[in-house]
Amino acid sequence: MTDHRARKTRWPKGRLRALAWATGGAAFVLAAAPLVAAPKPTVDAAQTPRKAPARQVIERHIIRRVVIVDPVVPAPVTSSTSGSGSTIQAQAPAPAPPPPPPPPATTTTGGS
Repeated sequence: MTDHRARKTRWPKGRLRALAWATGGAAFVLAAAPLVAAPKPTVDAAQTPRKAPARQVIERHIIRRVVIVDPVVPAPVTSSTSGSGSTIQAQAPAPAPPPPPPPPATTTTGGS
C-alpha cells in the first residue's frame, strides 16, 4: 500500500557541536582574510614619523612641616563660701592659641 522510506539517522550531539565549533572558527578566521590581503600603502619620506625629543625628568621633593603645640591647661576652678549664701567663682579658661598658618600653596599636575 504505502511505502515507508527509511528514516535518516541523526548525528550525535558531540559530532554536531564539533561541526558548529569548526564552522564558527572558520568564519572567524575568514573574516580577517580581507584585512590581511589588502595592499599596504606606500610610505613617503615626508610621512615618516619623527622621533619625539627625550623627555626631561623633573624631581620634586615635598617637605611637610609639622608644628607641635603644647595642650592648653585650663585654669583651676575656685569656690568660696561666705556667711549666708554660697557663691561659686569660676575663672574663664585661657583662650586657645591661634591655629598654625596653612602650608604654602603648591601647584601640582595631578599625575603621579
